[in-house]
Amino acid sequence: MVTGVPDDHAGASEPEVPEQAGVSAGPARPEADDPAPPRAAPGGGAEAPGGGAEAAAPGQAGGGQPVDPARLSDVDLATAVIEGRATVDATTARWVLLVGEFDRRSLWLADGAVSAAAWLRRECRVNAPTSTHLLTVARALRDLPATREAFTTGTISFEHVRAIAPSLGGGRVDLARRADPIFARAAAWMTPRQVARVVSTWTDIADA
Repeated sequence: MVTGVPDDHAGASEPEVPEQAGVSAGPARPEADDPAPPRAAPGGGAEAPGGGAEAAAPGQAGGGQPVDPARLSDVDLATAVIEGRATVDATTARWVLLVGEFDRRSLWLADGAVSAAAWLRRECRVNAPTSTHLLTVARALRDLPATREAFTTGTISFEHVRAIAPSLGGGRVDLARRADPIFARAAAWMTPRQVARVVSTWTDIADA
């Protein structure tokens, strides 16, 4: 189970950020030369380009066991990296939702902790900033259904949700709920830093 918070690596070049946060943004589209993902074949395997069914997904052997990355083809390796990232995000989302329900029930009180954040630091061995960010994201997900859906399916990351969460502040909950689908779609192709800029612009407009 993933308990760490993914970092936003800003080393790569970033696409231009829309100047107006209210502009709807669609998900990223693959380049024309990108290989198509394998299609599902009868029996649950992946259909190979030649039409046959393979027994395992990229990065897995026939019995579902991971294989040495050095033995994967270029296409399978790239696919496994992308699918692995989505799996990490979806697994993190499930854990964050558990944290959110634990917090909602105030179960930390029964364990003698002074707060949910203190309990997380003690029992899950996370540092103070991380425990605060976890609770911020977990609480935000209660009011952002589109963002929650994108997170639980591995489409966006913890850091994307963290960038969207401030939209709920300042008494903007109803406005943020209406903007939620736009933020979730934008996060599907933007970096967390770019999403934070969009949300910041949107909050400036909403508060004007």
